[in-house]
Amino acid sequence: MKGQTQAVTAVMITGIMVGTISAVYVWGTPLLEKREGQSQVNQIENDVLGLKNEIDSVSNAGQNSGSEINLRLDDGEVFVNEAENYIEVTVFAGSSRYPEGAWRLLEGNNLQGLSFASGDYGIRGQESPGIVAVNSQGGQSGRITYRIEYRNLLDERFSEPTVQLTDIQAIGADRSSGQTTISIVNQGTEIDENGFELNTGEQVDRTRTVLEVDLQ
Repeated sequence: MKGQTQAVTAVMITGIMVGTISAVYVWGTPLLEKREGQSQVNQIENDVLGLKNEIDSVSNAGQNSGSEINLRLDDGEVFVNEAENYIEVTVFAGSSRYPEGAWRLLEGNNLQGLSFASGDYGIRGQESPGIVAVNSQGGQSGRITYRIEYRNLLDERFSEPTVQLTDIQAIGADRSSGQTTISIVNQGTEIDENGFELNTGEQVDRTRTVLEVDLQ
């Protein structure tokens, strides 16, 4: 009888242990994966904001200045869109802490003159030259898209208004997957005489600070 009791006790203890381990696996694994996903999102966001700061620094430093920054992408892509003047970083994080379905600004102010908003330009003193925005598609993949974009800015401080732009131009391939080094070089300024039309129909000069971007 004593032996039977010990056997039953051993079976019960084993059952409790198996149940506990199963519960930890079932509930703990998703929690761990979620935390890892959030950590990855934080890392990518910091890298993208760092890239924006480097672009601003090179743009302000004058011709022939340059910089490099590494994007730590385990599963993602970098895309340079010259036509709409932005650099886009897409990752698949499995989870997202951003609202889904709409662009939101992480840096910069106002949407005027951006590719995903209205208008062809912003106003100096009201809108920032460049922004960082994020769009989360959610779903099982947790697709998140970050965008560094620079817009045309109308400068009305002088008798003859002008437009200014930080002009992003790709050198070589405009896409790169996985770990990517981005090289930025300031090629100086170019002036498009009467090359920009305002919403009034007036033609004004546009001064572009040309930045060459190389994805490696």
